[in-house]
Amino acid sequence: MRRHQLDAQGREVNVVEKPISLAIGSGNHAITYASRTPRGLLLELPLSWYRKLNGFAMSPGYDSPAHQDFRREISASCLFCHSNSATPAPIDCQRCHGDAIAHAARPSKSNIHNPRRNVEVCLQCHLETTSRGIPDSMRQSGREAFSYRPGEPLVRYKLYFDRADTQSTDRFEINHAGFRLLQSRCFTESKGGLTCISCHDPHSARVRARACQQCHNSSHVRDASPDCASCHMPKRTASDAIHTTMTDHKIQRVPRFINPTREDQVPYAGPVVPFFTKADALSLAIVNIRDANEESVQLYRRHLLRAPGDEAARISLAKMLLRLNRPSEVAPILARAVTADALQTLAVSYAVQGHHQRAKELLERALLRNPDHTLSWINLGITLDAMKDQVKALAAFEEAVRLQPDSSEARQYVQHLRQRQ
Repeated sequence: MRRHQLDAQGREVNVVEKPISLAIGSGNHAITYASRTPRGLLLELPLSWYRKLNGFAMSPGYDSPAHQDFRREISASCLFCHSNSATPAPIDCQRCHGDAIAHAARPSKSNIHNPRRNVEVCLQCHLETTSRGIPDSMRQSGREAFSYRPGEPLVRYKLYFDRADTQSTDRFEINHAGFRLLQSRCFTESKGGLTCISCHDPHSARVRARACQQCHNSSHVRDASPDCASCHMPKRTASDAIHTTMTDHKIQRVPRFINPTREDQVPYAGPVVPFFTKADALSLAIVNIRDANEESVQLYRRHLLRAPGDEAARISLAKMLLRLNRPSEVAPILARAVTADALQTLAVSYAVQGHHQRAKELLERALLRNPDHTLSWINLGITLDAMKDQVKALAAFEEAVRLQPDSSEARQYVQHLRQRQ
């Protein structure tokens, strides 16, 4: 996949081209493409194929002028619901039935998990309250992305959170099947009797004929069309993926909605509340952090005492300390940094204290990890300029512009440096 811009003479500039390494999705609704960097990092590519269009359009999250171009990293948390392992592979039997080694050696009902009455096996992937604006979930301390085992309570794996305005906004997003089903009166009044496979064949995903009649037997149900879903679970356009049309799994007597024509990019700034799982006070406080202040710093520190492996929280705390002008406190927090974002944040903390050589080394490590990390190139340019190496500084800024042509910051640095030469 390739993109470029044209200069005043019509020549191609700022060219970026990435190989397509793998495709994600069945094609029933869409296929999104990913590129693997030489270091093994997966990047989401900005164009997806959509069945609704029978063609290409911007990938979900990219229908905005401020999209991430060719720089959007695919994390282990993203892969968990699209791959059978951290090394991309199709979902297989073990995602729902658990470890199958003993069962393959000696097939028996006693050594394999039967998820028939366990909705949480489906929810491990099909429960997302929102794709943007808040942390919709938080893994429990010590749990890795691929550590969930079918049959264990979902709350042992992660906690779920939601926007407080859900009931008043009737939001509908692309991965809302489980989220909307859990809000349905049919589900709540079934007291566990209604699960995903009450209606779906789990091996083919086909809808079972007249599934609603398992519970409903009124004259309306007997006389009406067997397709109850077309009226009570209509297909809707997802607000975060407007080129898709999905079934709304919130079962309602008379659904009322307006399909969006643009992606919902309005940031949510309201409170966050628990959803489906019961959250402890500290976890709820963490997901509700909005401001950089001492109270927020202490909340992060308390959280990291019980979840020392939470690198996302470490990066958030480090960036907060930088905003509070406390760079000397960052190094102990990011001492084991491995991601490009963590390394460049640590580098900034050293640079603002005047330790430019150490900052340069960390930024070079970040760029080995992810050569397309624009902010690391900008910070490397700033650091090299401070070290009086203007030639290499200019090259770093120009690479940042090539990777992110809309970066006014990078362009300003290029202009200022050229004027000084």
